[in-house]
Amino acid sequence: MRSGRRFRQALVLGFSALARPFTLSDFARASKGAVKRGLRAAVQAQARPATGISPEHFGLSREPSGELTLHGVSFASLTERFGSPLHVVNAARLRDNARRFMTEAARGPTSVDVFYSFKTNPVPGVIAMLREEGLGAEVISHYELWLAQKLGFAPERIVYNGPVKSDASLRDAIQSDILLLNVNHREELERVVRIARELGRRPRVGVRVTVGEGWSGQFGTPVAGGMARRVFEEAVGSGALDVVGLHAHRGGMLRSEADVTTFVDQALAFVDELREGLGLDLTLLNLGGSLASPSVRGLSDKEVRYNRTFGRDIAAPEPSRALGIERHVALISERVASHFARLSRPAPRVLLEPGRSVTSDAQLLVTKVQSLKADSERLYAILDAGINLADSCRSEYHQLFVASRCGGRSERLHALAGPICTPGDTLHWGVRLPALEPGDHLLVMDAGAYFVPFSTSFSFPRPAIVTVHDGQAHVLRRAETFDDLLAFDELQR
Repeated sequence: MRSGRRFRQALVLGFSALARPFTLSDFARASKGAVKRGLRAAVQAQARPATGISPEHFGLSREPSGELTLHGVSFASLTERFGSPLHVVNAARLRDNARRFMTEAARGPTSVDVFYSFKTNPVPGVIAMLREEGLGAEVISHYELWLAQKLGFAPERIVYNGPVKSDASLRDAIQSDILLLNVNHREELERVVRIARELGRRPRVGVRVTVGEGWSGQFGTPVAGGMARRVFEEAVGSGALDVVGLHAHRGGMLRSEADVTTFVDQALAFVDELREGLGLDLTLLNLGGSLASPSVRGLSDKEVRYNRTFGRDIAAPEPSRALGIERHVALISERVASHFARLSRPAPRVLLEPGRSVTSDAQLLVTKVQSLKADSERLYAILDAGINLADSCRSEYHQLFVASRCGGRSERLHALAGPICTPGDTLHWGVRLPALEPGDHLLVMDAGAYFVPFSTSFSFPRPAIVTVHDGQAHVLRRAETFDDLLAFDELQR
């Protein structure tokens, strides 16, 4: 009842600005802004604040002082040592995510193996920890192939994907005898065959296909219309390749069992078609990744528009309702095993390529409030991290926490802007947080998926990356310096 009265009062207040006499020019200048202000006040008066995700979900603790810490380490102490902004890796969470994948893969009814998607968070120190937990390497470029070799991944623990593979990278992969080289499309197949013959090697290959569910465009060859089958026919007919695998990748974020079963069933139907039509018994079924982080979801255009225009809260996902690691792996293993049991045929070895679900919630970005700026519409908190480091915040939900002591501060609606000189550098147009002050530390959660590879040195050097474990912090990557930004330039003197 009371919220309805506030809504009506705010709406009347907004439209009352239009009641006095206007000239046409006055009307043109003022009416739009008055209506917007009135509607914004009305929407905010009516809206219920969205419930966020608790700090405990991410392994954070709230000290009696009100300060957030990670394994007893304060974020203020970390930025004093390593600077701000700062990426912080929760080593315990990272290893636990990896172990959950490997444990469930080992107990299923069919053989499942796990290869980490390097592109998701290509930090060598992070990848080295995942290798120690038994994960293999899924790479998409010559650099990533080189990095996997440098970090000690055995050839049989490497899968090479991607729509662009240089001749040099193909030679390296074939000579190294990696587990699986996935051909992305027919034109690439011709190059793989040529290089295999030049080297006198017969590499194990798969063909990437797109089924009813999954990325298309530059990725893979569509099953619909028979094109993917023809690529398999050419690969087998070449005589130069050991065609052992099928690669299909769903893309997006898998959040439900239905998402998984629909995709897997479509891939299995094509495996059956290849056996019936070509007599091809595949031994590797490469089903990609895409399992969502429980605490991240994509934002609709409508949500973003309402948030920007009216400051309307964006609802958090419910982690408990997301498909978890164990159920995801078990569901695939059970689905594949039961399919081949019905056919009385041995099941292929299943390869999974998780990225986001391994590293996303094991890393966060610390950013500091540099200043506050109010205009006629909103209060801006200007941060030292923006689209240069956290562009994903503009299209995904990422939980935010004030790490500083903020007891007693009433909540206030803030816009969060970064340091870059472009109006596009706004991470959030309206989020309710304890009233921010310059010097406060803000935590952007789930920074372990695509924050680092999509980051830029746009006017500012990129920050350090540290890991925290058992109350100790260690550097995984130092912060860039000004000199680093000029390291490849030839300066005329």
